[in-house]
Amino acid sequence: MFGHHADRARPDDEEVDVDVQLEHDITVVQKAADAYLDNPSQVLRQDLLTALEALDRQTAAADAYQANVGSSGVFGFSPKGSVIGETSQYPLAEELPRSVLRAQIALVKAAKAALTEPGPPTFDALRSASRSLSSMRSPEPDSGQPSG
Repeated sequence: MFGHHADRARPDDEEVDVDVQLEHDITVVQKAADAYLDNPSQVLRQDLLTALEALDRQTAAADAYQANVGSSGVFGFSPKGSVIGETSQYPLAEELPRSVLRAQIALVKAAKAALTEPGPPTFDALRSASRSLSSMRSPEPDSGQPSG
């Protein structure tokens, strides 16, 4: 009820604010996952692992910021947690549909599973999560034909 508009078709269409660095790190994971899916070599597996480690560092920094009592709403600053993944009092944020955020989370989980428990089921789950997120990020399929 609060903060929701009655004209919204689905709660998944509600936009959430996400820290731009977190969004960047997730995009790097998606690109590394796509490359690994195209060619599951040891080098591309390592690239995916490196991207996931960078994302883990970013989320750890956000968790540490959230846990820090200093500069909280008690002291007259805006409340923490208004931007997902924020690591400072004045985060740069990007609005994303909640459904995209959920698809990103699914991709990250699938990528971690594909690396820790390699095999056809986790590889297929990663492929599915990547396709799902890619379809959400692409506003319209490109016909490949020049307009005009």
